[in-house]
Amino acid sequence: MKKDIKPHSLEAWLAFFRPKTLWIAATPVLVGTSLSLALAGKFNFWIFLFTLLGALTIQAMSNMVNDYAYNVRKAERSDRVGIPRATTEGWISMSAAKKMIGFMIFLSSLLGIILIILGGWQIALIAVLSIICAYCYMGGPKPIAYTPFGEFLVFLFYGLFAVGGTYWLQTLSFNYLVLIPGVALGLIGAAVLFINNVRDIEHDLSVGRKTLAAVVGRKFAVIMYSFMIYIPFIIVGWLTIFNHYFWPFLFVLLALPRASFLPSTLAKASAGENITFLMLKTVKLEVLFGLLMSLAGLAVFYLIWPLGSLTVKSIFAIPF
Repeated sequence: MKKDIKPHSLEAWLAFFRPKTLWIAATPVLVGTSLSLALAGKFNFWIFLFTLLGALTIQAMSNMVNDYAYNVRKAERSDRVGIPRATTEGWISMSAAKKMIGFMIFLSSLLGIILIILGGWQIALIAVLSIICAYCYMGGPKPIAYTPFGEFLVFLFYGLFAVGGTYWLQTLSFNYLVLIPGVALGLIGAAVLFINNVRDIEHDLSVGRKTLAAVVGRKFAVIMYSFMIYIPFIIVGWLTIFNHYFWPFLFVLLALPRASFLPSTLAKASAGENITFLMLKTVKLEVLFGLLMSLAGLAVFYLIWPLGSLTVKSIFAIPF
């Protein structure tokens, strides 16, 4: 049941802002920063702070742009069962939404300039690609949100680019091992969007959105969702294959019991059922997975490094 929210109230702006999703942006930054300690022994608090703020503002801006763009395109019908969008419900006027989006673009651009100064052309390239994809997600004649490629963008930007970019900012070098946590987080992040689209299959097809979930269908969706949930636990084990002193990264297995219930819950859900709770549980899984991996990175630095046993960093690290 939708809430009766007063227009332009704090609750209305929070609905537009969607603060619960900010964890999706913060988690890769935490992981990338902990990896810079585990693999290179480097950490700069101010770089971490600017990276975190940049990620949070971009996520908030993305939430607002999507809310605004869906209303512009009239891409939401009254029978949609997901989380209500603030502009569609009239909680935030389109003019007020546009002004807030403009402010967030300014703020994220300012933080982006700082990060580019710190990280060089590599970060500039990621920033440019992020802006292009953010626009193309709901903008242009054929928005990515209307295609099966939305999950791939999440995998790329909230996994590989976010973790790898954070590591780069801290170390100004690239390490192949960073790809493993990047892929793991990217898959779980993609699962968040995927389960959201599984919930809205019928609605999305009615408005012309052919998302990945809509293309594969509900039955095969359970298999794809299971893949996105379980594979991250498997590939993180590769870190211990490269160097057995990375055993603390197996801490992520503590999140496996929580993960194991998610695919079966989806399999039991009926078509058209509101499974927003399952999407939120997937977000919580990503946060838990990321926090455990971050703790593992700290454990490697503070417990294993003093033993003088880590040589893998010099083999896989590539300075530019």
